[in-house]
Amino acid sequence: MAKCKCSKNPRIVSNAVRGMSNCANGCVDVCTNPMCGEPRQLSIMAPLIYDEIGINLCTTFELPVDIATTYPTVTCAKAKVLNATYVYGAGGVTVESLTGRPNCYGVTLSNISVDFALDLYDAAGRLIDTINPTAVYLPSDTTAATYDAETNPASVELEIFAPYGYAVEEGETGNTPSVNFVGMTTTNSTPSQGLNLYAIAKLLDFDSDESEATVGLTLILQSMYYAGYKVNSAGRIETPKGSIISPDDTDCIRFVAGNLLDLEIKPLDLGFPNNEENLKNDCQVQGCGGMTCDTGVPIPAPTD
Repeated sequence: MAKCKCSKNPRIVSNAVRGMSNCANGCVDVCTNPMCGEPRQLSIMAPLIYDEIGINLCTTFELPVDIATTYPTVTCAKAKVLNATYVYGAGGVTVESLTGRPNCYGVTLSNISVDFALDLYDAAGRLIDTINPTAVYLPSDTTAATYDAETNPASVELEIFAPYGYAVEEGETGNTPSVNFVGMTTTNSTPSQGLNLYAIAKLLDFDSDESEATVGLTLILQSMYYAGYKVNSAGRIETPKGSIISPDDTDCIRFVAGNLLDLEIKPLDLGFPNNEENLKNDCQVQGCGGMTCDTGVPIPAPTD
């Protein structure tokens, strides 16, 4: 059998890979022969919540259309938060470090304009239309129509543990903090490192005659950071498959009726005791066969 020739790798690699100085592991090189199967542990980058605090608010506001005239068959509705907008600074959202407590911040929320998707249904539960009202929660102007000292005050100040700090506004000078809103549009559906704010709505009252809605709002402030972790694996997800039934018997029909395709190349176990990252080396293999992940049929070794 031909021997493996292992050359010194000039690239910067991890300590474990650097220690791979021979071909004692049977010429396995994941760069040319990725291993099939499932790892016992997964190395993941996970968004971890370090702290969170929530509050409940409630207000009544007018809807942008005359419900009784435009939608005479509508009897009920359901509300969902799409977006929330606010400005930074006095009268808006501010983030301040707490004296003597460098890992915590005081976050003041005020003048948050919330965009809703309000689904309108008839008595049979059929969706008639969706409208998009907007209401101001925590209005700094105490004469505003949505202001209420008990259920929707001018502002609230929350304290949150954020040991890695907050993100800053892109393009801004200085250290302008950012509180990312996580909503239900294509531009705000992703959490970010630092401080995140999201909202859940509940329709408490729907007056179709007066075209008014009373919506309770839960606002949740989180500090979140991405970190690498190792977690035990319980196996891959088995995706349920729908069937297309046909009496014909062709390659395409058999494929359509068969199991779902799945790529089964497994992530390397990067830590002790398996140290599978050692399999990534600069070994120039001669006479070493491999396996195909889809069929398990051995690939013939090259002849000398």
